[in-house]
Amino acid sequence: MTELKLHKTTTKGLKIIGMSIPFVAIGVWMIIQEPAGTTNYIMGWLCTSFFGLGIPVGIFQTFDRRPQIIINEIGIWDRTTNQDQIKWEQIIDAYPLDIFDQKFISIVSDDSFVFKKKPYKWAAKINKEIGAQNLNLHLGQINIDEHKLTELIQSLAKAEKKDRNRILQSFKIRKNGLSFQSFLKILLYISISIALLLLSLTGITAFMTIMIIMGIAALTARWYWGSTEKSEIRKYAGIITWFGLINMVLCLATLKTYDYVSDNAGKKLSQQIDDFKIVNTSYPTDFNTIKENTDLNLIEEIFANRVEYEVTDNNYELRTINLLNKERTYDKDLEEWN
Repeated sequence: MTELKLHKTTTKGLKIIGMSIPFVAIGVWMIIQEPAGTTNYIMGWLCTSFFGLGIPVGIFQTFDRRPQIIINEIGIWDRTTNQDQIKWEQIIDAYPLDIFDQKFISIVSDDSFVFKKKPYKWAAKINKEIGAQNLNLHLGQINIDEHKLTELIQSLAKAEKKDRNRILQSFKIRKNGLSFQSFLKILLYISISIALLLLSLTGITAFMTIMIIMGIAALTARWYWGSTEKSEIRKYAGIITWFGLINMVLCLATLKTYDYVSDNAGKKLSQQIDDFKIVNTSYPTDFNTIKENTDLNLIEEIFANRVEYEVTDNNYELRTINLLNKERTYDKDLEEWN
C-alpha cells in the first residue's frame, strides 16, 4: 500500500536553538560576572533557565523523524490532532487556513467520524469564529505547499478506492525551498540588523528610540492578534518587533563582550605600567612602548589604541571612550573601567 509520510522540517528546530542561544549566553555571562545574590545574578539564572529550555526543545524538533502526517489509500492521520485516522469516505471537503501565520488544512467531516474526545464548547466556538473545523491538520512544522496538499486531499476524498493508489503515486511533494528571493530577503534582514546595532551604539538616545518603536510595534501586533485575515499592519508590526528584540540582544551581547575585552586589556596595560615603575622607579612617559610590550591579542590591541595615558604627580591615569561615547577611567583596585 502506497503511503505518503510527511516529516518535520529541521529548520524549525534550528530556529528555536538559534533564538535561544543568545539569551542563554547573556544569562550565563551575567551569572559569571555578577556577585551571587545580586539582582543581575538572579536575572541571569532566570534568563538561562527559561531560554535554556528552548535548546533541548529545538534539538528534539530537529532530530524527531517520526512522520507527522500519514496519507494512504484508506485515509489521513495527523499526529498533532490526537485523533484516529479519518477515512476518505468521511471527508466532505478540505481547505487551507492561515491562523497567525501558522498553516493549517481544515477538514470538513461527516457525522460518521467519531472524535476520541468531544471538543470543548469554548474550543468549538473559537474554531467557528476563526473559520476552522474541529479537525485541522497542522503544517507549521512541515515544509510543504499547503494548497497542493489540500488539492491532493480533495482529489483522494472524491476518487474511487481503486484510483487512490495511482493518485498517491503520481503526487510530487513540492517543498517550499530557499529561493533566490528568500536569500535576498535574509541578506536584507541581516543588513538591517547590523545597521540598527550600529545606530544603537551611537548613544543611549538612539537605543531607547529603537526600543520605544519596538514596544509600539509589539502593542500593535498584539492588537491585531485576534484577526485571522492577512493584515499587512500585523505582519510589519511583527517584523519590527522582532528587529527590536534582536537588536536588544545584539546590543547587550556587544556591550558585554566589549566590557570583557576592555577590562582584560586595561588589566594588562596597568600591570605593564606597574612593572615598569618597579624596574625604573618612575612611571613611563611613552605609552606606545607600553602597548608594544604588553601581551595583547588582536582585539585587545584595537581597544588599547583607544586608550589615553596620563602621568600625574604620584600616579597615572588610563582613560577611554566606550561604545556609547562615554568617557571611562580605569580603576586599578576594581580592575575595571568606571
